[in-house]
Amino acid sequence: MTSYLIQYIDPKDNEGEEDPLFSEYTYGDKGNRGNTLKTQVLKGDFLFFNRSIEDKVCITAFYEVVEVLEIQKAKMNNSIMRNYRNPHLLRNNVQENEVIVFGNPDKSMILDTPLEVNMALLKELSVEFKPSPNQTEKAAISSKLKNYGRFIPLDDSQVNILLEKVNPLHTASFLKLQKDLGKSIVLDKTEKDSVVKARIGQSIFKRTLLAVEKKCGLCGVSDERLLVASHIKPWSHSTHKERLDVDNGLLLCPNHDALFDKGHISFDKDGLILISSSLDKYSKLFLNINETMNIRMEENQQQYMKWHRENKFK
Repeated sequence: MTSYLIQYIDPKDNEGEEDPLFSEYTYGDKGNRGNTLKTQVLKGDFLFFNRSIEDKVCITAFYEVVEVLEIQKAKMNNSIMRNYRNPHLLRNNVQENEVIVFGNPDKSMILDTPLEVNMALLKELSVEFKPSPNQTEKAAISSKLKNYGRFIPLDDSQVNILLEKVNPLHTASFLKLQKDLGKSIVLDKTEKDSVVKARIGQSIFKRTLLAVEKKCGLCGVSDERLLVASHIKPWSHSTHKERLDVDNGLLLCPNHDALFDKGHISFDKDGLILISSSLDKYSKLFLNINETMNIRMEENQQQYMKWHRENKFK
């Protein structure tokens, strides 16, 4: 029915709470915004997410919506509660008009190169914009978004403009990656489709890791469908070469990947697990981690793991 451009808060400015949770393509909200999602957004609509990055406002991801559920209904679904970790699902209290949105993982995208929301883009989208003379462009745009209650409605033509701008960014990024590596990357048809969705890096990375490791480094899960190629030094902080460097990777099950990605676990130079003091003994038991666990640590992984210990481990 309606698509939206939505302003969200960087997790580091939101007490570490990550929502939208891009790793699982979910987004929760409540109150008037929750009611808007519940009554105006249908399957096939698009949500484009933007936030401040330094002195700019940028679109960093978008979802093609699969479903919008009232949070109480979502909580009654065992499969949802087992497979999703959005903060709205984990809270005990349900608030007025609280809902959760699920994006289609095959048709949603986290942008490697954020798309700047500037006056030129707003003009192209036919969004009325009249900044006051004493405002910076970022301040004026942020103010405009707030006036919309963080939601700017988008019609089909505006959605198409944004989609056309987003996909070339990833194509250009892929070509630059090939140039930096000094060689062509040969993909099958499925992987070529992934280029358009900005998932080529992860696809090649996982394929390379699977050639080296066959199971989760911690618990031994060996079903390839359940294994995640986790970057030690995150994609967003890595150079193009580091993004495809197999030594910058761990093959983990979804459970241990989430713990590692959020900095709840790391590993010392010998591969012995380090567990955050924020996890109590019951959490450690439930999450299948203990102080005796270890992984095989190769020499070339040391620099990446050192980065993880110093920058991600809590």
